[in-house]
Amino acid sequence: MDFGYDYRYEYSYDYPIGMGGGSGALAVFLTVYLIVLAVLLVVVLANYIFQSIGLYTIGKRMGRERPWLAFIPFARDYYHGELAGEIPLKNKSISNPGIWNLIVPIIYSAVMGVLVVFLMGAAMGVGAASGIRGGHAGGMSGMTAFVTTAFGVYIVLIVVAIVYTALYSVLRILINIQIYERFTTRNMAAVHAVLSGFIPFYEAICLFVMRNKPFNPGMEPRLAPPPVPPVYPTNGSMPGNPPTNGPVPGNPPTDGPVSGQQDNKKE
Repeated sequence: MDFGYDYRYEYSYDYPIGMGGGSGALAVFLTVYLIVLAVLLVVVLANYIFQSIGLYTIGKRMGRERPWLAFIPFARDYYHGELAGEIPLKNKSISNPGIWNLIVPIIYSAVMGVLVVFLMGAAMGVGAASGIRGGHAGGMSGMTAFVTTAFGVYIVLIVVAIVYTALYSVLRILINIQIYERFTTRNMAAVHAVLSGFIPFYEAICLFVMRNKPFNPGMEPRLAPPPVPPVYPTNGSMPGNPPTNGPVPGNPPTDGPVSGQQDNKKE
């Protein structure tokens, strides 16, 4: 029996128009990120090239050996310090600034790595020990001990980083003062050196600009004189042979008749 009911159903779904907005925003973010990364890489590369050219030219004008070290990573840190020469202080002096300029960052990296491993291990050990002593209820206390110790570790690392940054910045400033004052006044050299320690790309620009400037009076490099060629007699005789004119060293002069020749003439 047909009661006239229609059992057909029609379904319709409304999708929002901006369904792909998330992927579009992600694409825009990645594009901006890649552009910023490319600009940073260009700036870092330009800084490296300008600084290397400046160090190379200055070292070559000063007569230093192996100026090509200015283009080699890590080796140019040593070369940069050696261009400064001995740095006088109040009671002492830094005789090998190139060595210190090279090994101080290496020592800092090694110390920080050891501290991170040791202190984080200590923090985990303190948290585990607190949890074991507290039994089932010690989970929260163990986590609290771990977080507290980790925070202390973080403070220690920050202090070490601040001390390193201060010491290394002072060393770089002293090195740059020694180099800059060859081309400018002592006060301006100090100003440029301080700005080089805090403003990115400033040190590379200073070295590149000063590389061809004339040395200040009294700051000229003490270059070794060229080798002097041997001086030979001017009468045309060759080395090792007696001169053609004049007496032979060690023999009597021949101005007068030699004994024996006069007797032969008489005979």
